[in-house]
Order: sequence, then C-alpha cells, then structure tokens
Amino acid sequence: MAINKKVNLRDVRAYLKIEPGSKDDQNLRVLMAVNLVRDKTVKPSGDGDGTYKVLEPIIPVNFSLDGTDQEGVLDVHFPRSYIDDTTFGLEDLVELSKGDMILITGETNYGKTTIALSILGENLDLFPVSVLMGSEYTSSAGEITPKLKRRLRRMNWVKWIEDGKPRFKLLPVEHDYEDYVERDGLTAIDWISLPGEYYLVDRVMKTIKNSEGQGLTAVVLQKNKAAEFAEGGQRSERYADLVLKIDRFGEHESLLTIGKVKAPKGKRVTGRTWAFGITDYGANLIDIREVIKCPKCWGKGYVKQGNENKRCPSCKGMKYIDKDPKREQRKEENDGKQHNDRYNGATV
Repeated sequence: MAINKKVNLRDVRAYLKIEPGSKDDQNLRVLMAVNLVRDKTVKPSGDGDGTYKVLEPIIPVNFSLDGTDQEGVLDVHFPRSYIDDTTFGLEDLVELSKGDMILITGETNYGKTTIALSILGENLDLFPVSVLMGSEYTSSAGEITPKLKRRLRRMNWVKWIEDGKPRFKLLPVEHDYEDYVERDGLTAIDWISLPGEYYLVDRVMKTIKNSEGQGLTAVVLQKNKAAEFAEGGQRSERYADLVLKIDRFGEHESLLTIGKVKAPKGKRVTGRTWAFGITDYGANLIDIREVIKCPKCWGKGYVKQGNENKRCPSCKGMKYIDKDPKREQRKEENDGKQHNDRYNGATV
C-alpha cells in the first residue's frame, strides 16, 4: 500500500480474492478497523464506510541539547544604503536561522524588488549557491532583460559576476516555485503569482519552505494599497519567519514595517517602521531613518479644529515623524552647507 493514499476494503478484497461476507472478509474488517487503526498504520478517511487513509510512518527524532545558542543561526546581512550609509539596523533586531523564510509584501513600485535584490546581493557569500526566480527578469527568449542588467550594474556594491560567470542562477519561473528552490542555498522569488487561486498561498509557501532544507528564502508577494496583508490574506504569513511590509510614504518615498517575527532579539520589534527613498532607477536605497506615529495626531494625519479636520502641523499629514527629532535639523544644516559650498566653488 502506498503512503498518503486511500485504500478501500472492496479493492483489498478483490486483490486478495476474498468473498464478501466470508470469514476472511470479517477478519479483514477487524484487521483494518481495529488492529491497523490502533497501530496508526491507517485511519478512516471520512469519505465513506470501508475507505481508509494510509498514514506515513513517523520516526521520533533523537536529539541532544549539546552545542551553543548560535548553532544554526545565520549571519544574514540586511539591506542598507551605500550612498549615505543609513541602515534599517535589522541585524540587531531579528535572528534568522537555517531553513527560515523572509516574506516581503508591498504595493507595486514602492521597493519590494529593491529589498529582495538587496537581500540577494548582501548574502551571496553566505551560501554555496544562490537563485533568483522571476518571470519579469527574463525575456520570452530566455535571456536577461536589459532593465535587470541596468539595475544590477547600478548596484555596484555587489560583485554579481566572477570569472566571467554570474554568481547566482537566474530562473524564469512562473509556477511550481518549490521545484526550483535551491536546497541549502539562498533563493529569492520575486514574485509569487497565483491569479484566482490565492487561497492556495499557504500551501505554496509551505512547499517552498519544505524545499529549502538548511537554506534561506526571500519571497515577494503583492499587496493592495493600505492593505494589512498580501494577496491571500493572513494565510500568506503562516510559514514566514520574518515579514517585511512595504507601503508608500508621501509622493516619493516608501515605508518599511516589521510584521511577524519568530525570533526577535528585543522586546519591541514588530511594528517598528522606517521611511526610505529609492534612487538610481530602483537600484539603491537612500535616506533610511526610523519613524514613529505622530504623537500629536496619533497617526491620523489630521487634527480636530472646531468642527473641521485640519492637516496635522507636526507631521504635515504624513502620520509619521522621525524618531530622531534632531535628524531634520541636521539634514537642513547639511543641505545649507552643500549649498554654500557650491556657491563658494568648493567640490561637494
């Protein structure tokens, strides 16, 4: 009998050439309904009398508690700006281990791909093999698109090519993602598309995670404007170890919020938020800074004045303010200094 298959008493009788109602038939019924069920070899399928599901034999895991607290922990490098040296500081907030999954969700055109490619580029040395999946990265002829080539060249802080060969596999995958995950390696999937079948997203995420072994995956999912969860709802996050949510912030910036975290390093990690810009046609991050909900309007973006709602004068309707209150002052001073340097003929 095959594992994870259903068997029917009728089929077993036919195979063993047992007459219905005979003594051997009664013995077969007892064997299936009592002995094999008790031994957890089969269980009633619920599909009807006489049908059983064959159970997969599970062997208990033998283990010890030897080793250190750093066993299995990955030295993951998170995205940062190589233009102004600003950073999210996620290395100090989140712990990732072998076999973990990062889920990146967000609106179109606000930084999901930039974050995913940055995670790939930052960690090429962490694993012996890396993979990037995405149907929008390759042409119908199976070649890298000029757009991706330009973006990778602009990410000049990464050594993408070594000895004339790419340091990662670029795969034009649009479905069955789990079949192409590099076991014990680094895999970035940008993005998973399940048109009309987003109820299957948790099953897809589980099979991807089961395929990665001791590796690490970074998976991108689309989410609608102002939505809390990606397409597929809460089920999309069930198997993620770290969720990074990206939304628009004003006209030209993005907002990264830490969602679910299975292994936080601090007490308050989930919900922390950073604003950041994207430059070089989507290739690089810039001006990363932590922001908090405006204490004057409580993150609404407006305040009550009489019978009217007025734009909050503190956050200017943005709902967030810089966590470091002196940052804006320093930025204005630096902008003023650069202006004076240019005016005086200095090289900036």
